[in-house]
Amino acid sequence: MRRLKDLNQEELCRIMGYAIELRNNGLSYTEISKAIAKNKNVKISKATVIRWCKEMHNPFNKIKRLNLSASPELAYIIGVYFGDASLSKRSNSIYRIRLKVVDKEFAEAFRDALIGIGLNPKLGFENDKNRSSRWYVEANSKSLYMFLNQPKEELFEVAKEYPREFLRGFFDSEGSVIWYEPRKSLVISAFNYDFDILNFCKELLQDFGIRSKIYLTKKRGMPIVIRGEQYYYNNNLYELRILRRKSVLKFYKEIKFTIFRKHQKLESALKLLGLIE
Repeated sequence: MRRLKDLNQEELCRIMGYAIELRNNGLSYTEISKAIAKNKNVKISKATVIRWCKEMHNPFNKIKRLNLSASPELAYIIGVYFGDASLSKRSNSIYRIRLKVVDKEFAEAFRDALIGIGLNPKLGFENDKNRSSRWYVEANSKSLYMFLNQPKEELFEVAKEYPREFLRGFFDSEGSVIWYEPRKSLVISAFNYDFDILNFCKELLQDFGIRSKIYLTKKRGMPIVIRGEQYYYNNNLYELRILRRKSVLKFYKEIKFTIFRKHQKLESALKLLGLIE
């Protein structure tokens, strides 16, 4: 049986409404508590039911209500979440989403998207002696944490509503521009360990007329050296590539990178190829 802290924003709202409805129908507080346990599989104390029904306590005073309906901002957040962003839950019940990146404009775009759904994120800069210094964005939200922890297929449905923003978020995170001038070779590439995510991106790109292919680049168990230490891949690593010049040009026009250095590299290569002025 679940507890109130296990519920997401929408579930908690429904349980609260159900309790008030039962009270309006004449049930006692004890009967309401038992009905919720039986019909909703949620454990709730009689005292909590009393506070709700007498409007002495609103659980959303502790849980900031967000706009988690499909929107360009939420689609961008999902794209970044499938890439560089991370979720964490601390022992003191702090639910956090965090992004740590080199490019300030990327951090600012993610911050703005979080603000757009109702959060108050923090933007800062961290100096790191062992790695390149990075910008970070973080926000605390149980509602967003639980929303993003849904099966990825549920998140795909939001992304389908705003595919351009989702793809921009994902490629801001995972994408790179590969330009080899001697051979006039220009490729947009994105790596991920989850084949389903890349395949979903491939389908969305196709809707924009952008053709791409997915390759298995590293097999599970293959060695890799990081800062002089040898490790092994825990999972297969896949790469999505946009190879055709026509498709690369469409990506430049339709999707675009938020990150200036990626956008500039792509734009410069397209100019050298004579595809744009």
